[in-house]
Amino acid sequence: MTLFLKRLFLFIIVVVIIDQLIGLMMRQLYFNQHKGQFAQTTYSVDSANQDIIVFGSSRAVRHYSPSILSKALGKSCYNVGRDGQMIPYYAALEDVIFNRKKPKLVILDINTWEFFVGSGKYEKLSILLPYCNKHPELIKYVETASPYERYKLYSAIYPFNSSLFIATNNKLFENKIASDENGYDPLNKTMDAATIDYTKKIVEQSKKESKMVQAKTDTLALSFYKQFLQKCVDANIPTYVVISPTIAPEIPNERKNKLLEITKSFPTVTFLDYSCNPNYNDHFEKFADIFHLNKQGSEEFTKDLVSKIKL
Repeated sequence: MTLFLKRLFLFIIVVVIIDQLIGLMMRQLYFNQHKGQFAQTTYSVDSANQDIIVFGSSRAVRHYSPSILSKALGKSCYNVGRDGQMIPYYAALEDVIFNRKKPKLVILDINTWEFFVGSGKYEKLSILLPYCNKHPELIKYVETASPYERYKLYSAIYPFNSSLFIATNNKLFENKIASDENGYDPLNKTMDAATIDYTKKIVEQSKKESKMVQAKTDTLALSFYKQFLQKCVDANIPTYVVISPTIAPEIPNERKNKLLEITKSFPTVTFLDYSCNPNYNDHFEKFADIFHLNKQGSEEFTKDLVSKIKL
């Protein structure tokens, strides 16, 4: 038994040393990204301190031009949107950014589907794992996916195990990655005739399904939404919650009504809904795909938004 315990102890020591060494190499690779999604996220978490901060998903990344906002409003701007993320991520990022410096204006791009019940929005918070050591306030967010995340962080490899392939690819082919413009990465393309026909079919199908299926609302996601707005109000920051343009008018639903109801309870928050705006609905030339405006559409939208912002 004594021999077994000695061998077990040595085995654990070896495993810990290997974990720390490999984790150190993965950390160096991850945090030496100069372009791409990891570089943009690192800047957002560690450095973003501009006057105007745009929060949101890929629709924020594609739809809001910081240069147009900065020029029109006379203030610096950064877009901290992140592909595939939802309201828990925005709330987590808000915590970190506000602890560093409170902006003078906040724009939150939101979608009603972010408030469907589902674990995906919380599992995606694993993207924040590499930053938890430096920003411990993020731990409570990643724990919404699993209460064991805090303990898994003792491993040096774990925070980076899902990013290794992309980080390696980005490092090897860095010269092929386009640079973003303060977090803004517009889509320089338009939909061809075949894509438009396909999109119309998808839209019609989604309308039929939305009438048949009423997904439950995620109460935890709503609590993060309230938390996000409350922090802005407490800091006396003018805040604009925006549903940016959609290719088809959004069918009225309980989630949008609930978001509007919540927003009205916060005096410094303005709700702007472009999902049923005729200047964008069915204007396929302004969209790159079914979810995102193209560069032409995003610039038009940003200019339109600027005209409604009051500072």
